Amino acid sequence: MDDQNIKEHYRWVNQSKYDFNIANKLKDEEFSLSCFLFQQAAEKIIIAYLILRGTDKVWGSSLSDLAEDCIALDPTFDFLKSYGPILDKYLFSTRYPSFTISGSPFEIFDKDDAAKAHEISKEVIDFCNEKIKDIL
Repeated sequence: MDDQNIKEHYRWVNQSKYDFNIANKLKDEEFSLSCFLFQQAAEKIIIAYLILRGTDKVWGSSLSDLAEDCIALDPTFDFLKSYGPILDKYLFSTRYPSFTISGSPFEIFDKDDAAKAHEISKEVIDFCNEKIKDIL
């Protein structure tokens, strides 16, 4: 395992933790923003795993796409394929009015969305942290 990969992996882990903690603080009032940050936290922990495993270039922000990269390294990441589309819907629609049918994102997302994003993000993060722990 390359020291540079370990160092870079920790940068992504730390940012994932930060995003998750901020999202957690916002989840009862700022629904669209918390949903986005929960997606980001999950995305970044997956990227941290891929970097630790030696993936040279990680492309994209879609959990569904990143899951495919993980599955190639470890088939147990298959469960991410079902979670990816749920969290991926928060990537753009929580920030850009052009991704919603009517209204602005801050008007559309609610407490249930934030709770679901929190739950799924936590599961993804916990799973990835276990995989990372096994490698380190």
